[in-house]
Amino acid sequence: MRDVIRRGARLGALIGAWPAGIVGTLCLVTAIVFLVGDLRGTAWAILVIGAGAALACLTVCLALGAATGLALAVAPRRLLAHPLPRGLLAALTMGLPLATLPLVLLRGDGYTLADYPASTHLVFWSLPLAAALVTAARSGEIAGRGKDR
Repeated sequence: MRDVIRRGARLGALIGAWPAGIVGTLCLVTAIVFLVGDLRGTAWAILVIGAGAALACLTVCLALGAATGLALAVAPRRLLAHPLPRGLLAALTMGLPLATLPLVLLRGDGYTLADYPASTHLVFWSLPLAAALVTAARSGEIAGRGKDR
């Protein structure tokens, strides 16, 4: 059971490393631009916010990966024998909590979801979908069943 949870956490860390790296790099470049413009306070604030966002992204995906491993570890063997239900269980365990994050993040400060442009929705809704699809594709490896054909 520990091995399955460990493999799930490893996949979650890998999934979370991509957006964390992108956010961290963008915030670092932005902070450098503000440093060149001699705005040290703004550069420091952007750097701290970017590091916090990258760390939060990595932590959330790591926890969801471990939860996916746990779900696959306690699932019945009949379910794990077939790739489709196993992948569906893994995708729902990883994707549903991530899909609720845009609802929480975009509705703060009196704004509604309609106040944001379509590009914001495209980015926010494609990330949980991509994470769920990758997790579903790797569910066999997490469960210890080898690669799916």
